[in-house]
Amino acid sequence: MVLKKSGRGLESLPQDLAAAIQDGRIPGAVVDKYFELEKSGFFSWLLQFAGFRERLLADDIFLFKVFMECGVGLFTKTAVEYQKRKENFFNELEVVFADVSVFVEIDIYWGSTVGSLCVQFVCSGNGFVLLLNELMNYSDLIQSIRKRFKFSSNDSFHLEYSSPACSSVYLDNESDFKMLFCCAKIYHMDNVLVTVVKDVGKSCSSTSVVVDDCAEMIDENDYLGDAFKDGPQKFFLSDEWGSYLSHAGQKFESIADFRDKLRKFAVQSGFHYVLSRNDSIYVNAVCANRDVDHCGWEVLGSVASINQCFYITRFNNVHTCRGMIRNRSHRQLGSKIVRTCIESTVCLNLGLKPREIMSNFKSTYGYEISYKVASRAKKRCVEKMYGSECDSFSMLSWFREAVLETNLGSSVVLEVDESTERFKRVFVAYAGQIQGFKFSLPVLYVDGAFGKSKYKGQILAATGRNGNKGFFPLALCFCDSETEENWLFFFKNLKALLEPQGRIITFISDRGVGLLKAFDLIFPGNPHLYCYHHLRYNLSRKYKNKGGEIVVADVLQKFFKVAYASTEKSFYFHLKNLRDEGGAATIDEFIREIPLEHWCRAFFKGCRYGIMANGIAESFNNWIVAERSLPPFAMLDQTRMKEMKMMSERSVESKSWTTKLTPKMEKRLKEQLDRSRVFRVIASHENVYEVRNDKYSYSVDISTRTCSCVKWQINCFPCAHALAAIQGARLDVYDFIDPYFTAEYYRMCYSFPIAPLSNVDASCSSTEDFILPPVTKRPAGRPKSKRIASAGEKKLIRCGRCNKMGHHNKKSCTEPLNMLL
Repeated sequence: MVLKKSGRGLESLPQDLAAAIQDGRIPGAVVDKYFELEKSGFFSWLLQFAGFRERLLADDIFLFKVFMECGVGLFTKTAVEYQKRKENFFNELEVVFADVSVFVEIDIYWGSTVGSLCVQFVCSGNGFVLLLNELMNYSDLIQSIRKRFKFSSNDSFHLEYSSPACSSVYLDNESDFKMLFCCAKIYHMDNVLVTVVKDVGKSCSSTSVVVDDCAEMIDENDYLGDAFKDGPQKFFLSDEWGSYLSHAGQKFESIADFRDKLRKFAVQSGFHYVLSRNDSIYVNAVCANRDVDHCGWEVLGSVASINQCFYITRFNNVHTCRGMIRNRSHRQLGSKIVRTCIESTVCLNLGLKPREIMSNFKSTYGYEISYKVASRAKKRCVEKMYGSECDSFSMLSWFREAVLETNLGSSVVLEVDESTERFKRVFVAYAGQIQGFKFSLPVLYVDGAFGKSKYKGQILAATGRNGNKGFFPLALCFCDSETEENWLFFFKNLKALLEPQGRIITFISDRGVGLLKAFDLIFPGNPHLYCYHHLRYNLSRKYKNKGGEIVVADVLQKFFKVAYASTEKSFYFHLKNLRDEGGAATIDEFIREIPLEHWCRAFFKGCRYGIMANGIAESFNNWIVAERSLPPFAMLDQTRMKEMKMMSERSVESKSWTTKLTPKMEKRLKEQLDRSRVFRVIASHENVYEVRNDKYSYSVDISTRTCSCVKWQINCFPCAHALAAIQGARLDVYDFIDPYFTAEYYRMCYSFPIAPLSNVDASCSSTEDFILPPVTKRPAGRPKSKRIASAGEKKLIRCGRCNKMGHHNKKSCTEPLNMLL
């Protein structure tokens, strides 16, 4: 209509503008505007250039924007030239004018050409070239593509192109269309190749909103808030399970491999199957709905005798039942499938808990599994690595032989009942730890921890302490229970390691069952400290049902002051207060049971390094809490690897230390030096000094390393008074610090590595002893006789340890095991 009114034809217009009018992409108002601009000589000249023509028709204030941009650019470029040339600016005006002119020309050229883009569209070997501009929209582009490639209204396709930043960029909506021009400007792309890919088997109405018979495809996510958008599709590792079974003649490594892949295929496909035949040669699986809906899905295969591989001989992968829906869980997703999925993860982290396995499996494979399935899957992983719990005892013979062969100087003692061939106990200490213990503090924490595997048991451990306040494992013993006989066995083997070192070792324990008698028999002259925390617990039990919580708390607080008293006078002063608070009869009875030299600092005559509790032993027990759930062989092997790794890491770490003491002790020394600055030092005679502050005075003898505050003797580390006296005597404070706290001794602790074990020739081992598991005993204590509320209404469950029906599980089972497995 506009052309007829003006008496003009398409041949009188620029070719691109005429093509756009012919395709119906240019409204009449734009054509009118073109004719108006053409009347001006200046604008008529600008309309000869495609870039200016498109900008002038699209934007009424385009020239104003250009002049503003050029003005700002001219001023900015000139300022930059002046800053760069300084006093030579006016002498080089010609060069400055040339640089600024080039800059303005480039700016104008780029502003005039960025609006259009030459794009080549290709589909199945055919193609066409289209000049796109920002006046167009995405629906215009889709219409042009449908018209050129003669796509029907039901054909679905998508567009892809590449940029320097990404090899494949999708062009699916209006936002992507605008981004195409941004990419062209950023990466200076003169032309773009767009690939048109038809979506086979899909129609536009199946995935998008239809506008005018699919002429325009709208993605509703572009118009919804973040909370209402469809989240991005997540891909799971289980997605490939659906391709495990494909055709007749397919080969599998074994029949077990086929069964595993069949389960995963059914889980991912969302159906259930039953095995009409399942033996060592043949497997025939049919759909579970075969009898109800007469579904024809079936797979049949057999093992080839020539290579023992499994081949599918018949496979009908068409379901004629009511349909398949993939749920969040699947009844055939059992521990066998889960075990194959988590095996590598459990191998690296045996401390992985069933709850963590459930969460990781959901996020990685997209399916929910029960706690029982996760627990059994982990158990299957451990059994594949180390064999069954029963076989674990037989593997101890190979373990002993391997350790003694690779770690010369180690001690591994395995005791078996000769009459019944049942396991009794095993003692393990590696040569690297035996040698390294010479350079750790002369203290040993001994304690027992219960095992949590099927056969329970007890783990007796002797743990040292390094110069950086860390634990140093020395020896381990696994036995059936914490008895005097087992403690005697443990202490005898431990003494054989310690005697050649010639040091007096101070022991710390919690006075466990059978420990005190065994210790007095094996180490009659060694100092023995009782754990303060266990004594507090024993004292609190004396007041059970005799006083309130406030009374007990006051008694324990005063007992704390008694135990930490540094001098005898201080001890008796605090003891009097304790007797007044807690009752003289109760307190006197309690104190008579425990000799003072075993728990009170004032009466201990040796060097206790400030130790009051058995915390190092508790730390070690928590450190191996995951390994305690494993069978004996697996527990010892995993603990060995953990200790080996720890010794290697600490050895590497200590090589970077630059201080003379270990980091923690160096920090402690600096803190004590800061406290010593407030004291005045007065010399008495050789090596003896009086150290005073505004309120108290102390006597320090640096030759005997004693202070009247007794902290130097108790902690075996100079107190603030001693450091003041040492510095007053112009001596080096490091000469008065125990060598066990130095970085050199720490490095020596971890300079003896634990050698790795290799089991590649385990089957060729000369030891073929078959060791039966021990006869587990019912734990001490009276069986419960009172009825627990609603116990009769509880559902009977089968215990995973004793296999009996009842109201207990594997963890709480106390049934004796006396069976040949």
